[in-house]
Amino acid sequence: MKKSAIVLLIAALAVGAAGCGKKDENIVTEPGWESVDGETGSESESGGEPEGGDGENAAVAGMTGNAGEGSAGEKENLPAIEGIIKEQSFETELDGWGKVYFISAAPENGGEAARFLLARGAEVVYTFPEDSNSPGDKFETVSAVAFQDYNKDGKKDVIALVSYSNGESRWNEPRIFLQENSDNMFYLDHPELESYRVEGKAQDGPSFYRDTFLEEYVSAQGLTERMADLSESWTDYVEYAESLSGVFSAEKQIELFAKNRPVWAQEKEYANDRYCFTVAGMDNDGRPVLIVANQGGTGNYTYSDFYKIDKKGELQKLETSFREGDSQPDIMEESMTVYSSFSTDGIRNHFIVYDMLKDSPDTYLYRVSSLCVSRDYVLETPLASQRVVYEGEDYSARTESEDCNGNTLTEEEYNSFADTYYENMEMTKMTAAFKWIDVNSLSGMSDEEAAAALMEAYEGFSMK
Repeated sequence: MKKSAIVLLIAALAVGAAGCGKKDENIVTEPGWESVDGETGSESESGGEPEGGDGENAAVAGMTGNAGEGSAGEKENLPAIEGIIKEQSFETELDGWGKVYFISAAPENGGEAARFLLARGAEVVYTFPEDSNSPGDKFETVSAVAFQDYNKDGKKDVIALVSYSNGESRWNEPRIFLQENSDNMFYLDHPELESYRVEGKAQDGPSFYRDTFLEEYVSAQGLTERMADLSESWTDYVEYAESLSGVFSAEKQIELFAKNRPVWAQEKEYANDRYCFTVAGMDNDGRPVLIVANQGGTGNYTYSDFYKIDKKGELQKLETSFREGDSQPDIMEESMTVYSSFSTDGIRNHFIVYDMLKDSPDTYLYRVSSLCVSRDYVLETPLASQRVVYEGEDYSARTESEDCNGNTLTEEEYNSFADTYYENMEMTKMTAAFKWIDVNSLSGMSDEEAAAALMEAYEGFSMK
């Protein structure tokens, strides 16, 4: 998605957001203190409720990095840096930097952006990244600063709220500096969002970056008046940002499965001795597979449908290699053997499945095959088959077995064929567990209750 398109989506989001956009209400210029992420700062001597404000809602808090640090009586040790805002500059401890001074500094020209620095002693050791676009409005003050692990990756980040005015109104703009843990993968690595990343390289020490799309999001959501409102917004933001790139959380996909019950949970008039659903992670693409299967009739036929949620958030029925009219594998099992292969195409999981079909009163057909879900296609790979005929006066069993190429197999070879086939390919053997739930149990449920049942099935899936 192009940047302009994402901006339009943010703009549309802002229209309906409570309290979003530029604010005409009073914003505190002399900070009070509040607790963020379990940390508590001491109350500022100049802090308190702003004139004309409503206390809790109008107050914008300042925060130190550690409890008790940064009070007015401890500011004399701050380094002498031009434009320093002492009320929003603190000694703190940051991952990879140790104890440093975090410095908020006013611009020389009121129309420029505030500056944020790290200093050790009198030396500036790091300048936090700013984008090249000037706000174009008058800088007023830094209203709040917080140090916390905002994006939940194990490293402390820095959040600042900066107050601007245009002569008629006054508002806060967020500056969120994230210290990325290289061991984690982020949605911001998606190409569609690369242009929103503003890097800040460090010569000696870890670097921070700004996600300006995140800053647009929290502004549009009206989360810039109180630090406490902004500090817990990461999870919602990730879900929103990833949805723009066609990625939905598992929880969201489960909700969409539930809302589409009229499509996949229709009443069956035949082969309905068993009618169940499950949800499983079959192909490592972050998109759970909803499997709906029914089984019954004199021939004990099984039929299965597979669904995913596509990049538009719509229910997608997967194509399969099953031939119409043929009995499909008896997939409603609590456990299956799985063989995994690794290649340039990614991980592929081959689930070993079996089928038993009553061909006539005295003839039974058995099949062993594997199912692989890859690129939204369900492929069944035939492995071996067996015919058992009960004949003669004593109904003794005559068994014939062969592999997929028509080669004769002993009964022992048939029983171990799947293991032999995939182990010879040096694939990794695992066991998958499934939780199947009766489709009819969904009758009368609300969307929320159905989503809970689907989530129960999904949480019952494992592969190890």
